[in-house]
Amino acid sequence: MVTALIADRSAEARRAASHMLEGLGFRVAGAADAEEALALIAGTAPDLVLADARLETAEGGTLLEAIRKQAGGAGPCILHVTMDGAPASIRRAMEAGADDYLVKPYDEALLRFKLAQVRTRGRLDAGRPKLRVVQNNSSAGATSWRFGLYGKAV
Repeated sequence: MVTALIADRSAEARRAASHMLEGLGFRVAGAADAEEALALIAGTAPDLVLADARLETAEGGTLLEAIRKQAGGAGPCILHVTMDGAPASIRRAMEAGADDYLVKPYDEALLRFKLAQVRTRGRLDAGRPKLRVVQNNSSAGATSWRFGLYGKAV
């Protein structure tokens, strides 16, 4: 199962996002501050993080930057969540390492769309089997093809 962490000060926002993500098949955890979020990320390695723009670490950096630093640059897929949809704010988030952004209040159709986009870019593939065509050379001299999941016949 794909896991998600919602890092937001607002319990109401965490509840709304959690409800939407659980409906989409995610296992969800929540964090009310940056330190709690970083501890959960280190302990559970979620596939997706919805990180509120207002959360800052004790050192004064953004949660987004701390996640990328903790993960060595890669790490989970991060959707930067903000109430400010201004292009400059979005650009700063993307430059800091966000995979995409969402503007609050949450909209389920937009969340689905954003998740589809990050999956298309290969940033949210964990837990999803990949179907591919594999070659089967088991019979003498004959080559056949079958669908496989991680190389196994299905």
